[in-house]
Amino acid sequence: MPRSPDFYDVAIVGGGLAGLSAAVAVSANSEAWVVLVDKDIGRNNPTPLTFSDVVQEFGLEDSVVNRYRGFSLHSSPGSQSFHYYGDFPLVSLDYRWACYILLTRAQQSLRFTWQRSYATNLTRDGGEWIISLNGGQQIRAPLLIDASGRAHFAAHCLHLARPRLYSHCYGQIFSRCQIADGELAEDVCLLLGGSERFGNGGGWCYPLGAGRISFGFASVTASPRYPLELVRRRYRRALQEFTPYAHILARGKPGPVERGSIPLGPVRPFVHDGLMLVGDAAGQATPWACMGVEPALVNGRTCGRVAAQAFKRKDFRAEVLREYETIWAQTNRRAYRQGTILAPLQWTQSEEVWDRITVGHSRFTPEEALAHLRYNEPIYSLPVLGWSVVYGRLGRIRRRVRDWLRQHLRIGALRGEAQEA
Repeated sequence: MPRSPDFYDVAIVGGGLAGLSAAVAVSANSEAWVVLVDKDIGRNNPTPLTFSDVVQEFGLEDSVVNRYRGFSLHSSPGSQSFHYYGDFPLVSLDYRWACYILLTRAQQSLRFTWQRSYATNLTRDGGEWIISLNGGQQIRAPLLIDASGRAHFAAHCLHLARPRLYSHCYGQIFSRCQIADGELAEDVCLLLGGSERFGNGGGWCYPLGAGRISFGFASVTASPRYPLELVRRRYRRALQEFTPYAHILARGKPGPVERGSIPLGPVRPFVHDGLMLVGDAAGQATPWACMGVEPALVNGRTCGRVAAQAFKRKDFRAEVLREYETIWAQTNRRAYRQGTILAPLQWTQSEEVWDRITVGHSRFTPEEALAHLRYNEPIYSLPVLGWSVVYGRLGRIRRRVRDWLRQHLRIGALRGEAQEA
């Protein structure tokens, strides 16, 4: 029978790296009719950090903005941890261009369609999904891949579980930055420790070449919505006070704003009957470093391959789709479980604890430091981090008691002097 114009075998909501990676994989491994629903392609994360080998594996070299020979963790009190490498293991991407590279590959299939609309509602009719679009149109498909990111399209419509935490990021790209010798290396990207003043989620400082620098901070909360003005206010304070970068950026010209929210903590399960979640919609960014490019590309490809096999079998039950979740768990379950447990504790630390974490990070070998960044292994185990929390809070209590005693002793002394006078 001829295919109805509004019917597709696989519908993908979300035009970021996860959705496009899944689209390429489905089209490359099956004859399925695929539709990608998104008004705009690659509109988030202007210059994210990721790994060189991932960029090479997915053929995204043309989207690289800058390459980094090393990286540094820098706490606001001043401690630093530097790690250098013989090659360039890290890169920053032009996110939008990387998405268009994948879109071009998906469009090589005559069975692929890009529907430039917003998905507004989702209902189930027998074995098919009915996806309503903002223009009043509807499309139908037996399999839906939700790659909608923090919008959580399927979870919102079907009342499914959502990630536990969200990292709300705000920053800018500065141009014409005059960097003196020894101030900031062009081939070193910096991760900034969390701070009660600037943002408990930490920050970043990525040289982008040609005098350009990306700088910003994040606040981690349990709510997907957070006052933008509060995040912006903390960022501006970091821009004025986080040395030495504040002095460097003051000589530059502020440009495009980088902001968004990253869901943290995987939602389980990733699959239901006729439904697969991938990327930020599934909370697959790493809970410690909040890196999402590699999880989006790798998990999107796995999701697409499993979807292609389900199409060939004409069986979209959760039991069939669960192979995608099994593959993910083989590599990520342990690290993500530990990282998710530690995340609420980690993102409430004082600057003093972050300073000790930075000192501890400096003792790692370069290979260990890169593995911690990549595989989401927390810098400290739960007992050690717990002790750091207790130690830090006891220190704050001790300082408050000391200041209270000094103040009252001073007041008592002044009263005594007044009485004698």
